[in-house]
Amino acid sequence: MNPNLSTDALRPNSELAVISDLGELETVLSWFERQQHPDVPSDLWMQAQMALVEGFTNAVRHAHAHLVAPPQVQLSLRLSSSLFFLEIIDHGQPFALESAMARVEAEITESASDPLAREAHWGLVMFLKLQKAYGWTISYTRRDDQSNCLSLSHPLSGDGVVGGSY
Repeated sequence: MNPNLSTDALRPNSELAVISDLGELETVLSWFERQQHPDVPSDLWMQAQMALVEGFTNAVRHAHAHLVAPPQVQLSLRLSSSLFFLEIIDHGQPFALESAMARVEAEITESASDPLAREAHWGLVMFLKLQKAYGWTISYTRRDDQSNCLSLSHPLSGDGVVGGSY
């Protein structure tokens, strides 16, 4: 559990485990929508939903792609009065998300071209945008049990959106 997540929860923590199959995306989105809370700004909720879709599809398409019997993808959502916190756990090989995001950011800066033209990296571009323009904290870490955890968090204050552009 994130040590920065206070115990003043807006709603109980929610978890979901689904088979590693893109056909489960509807189940994932349905679960996520049931967790929506009126104190979470709609812009923040939409950003989280986009990140959830990207994280889940990455777990299925990339992390679990070479596993003969892929384990489930585990999802966790925690809301407090001060923080939105989402985790997506996969069981693939480690991946250096921060390095990949830095490479894509350097490419965008150097080329000054449309970042969305990078179809192969659009998820990284989206994660960069969430961090740089909207104040999200995003990490992907290897855990002791040999799983990987994509963590996405955002403070719940003001309108939930930090100004900026990318």
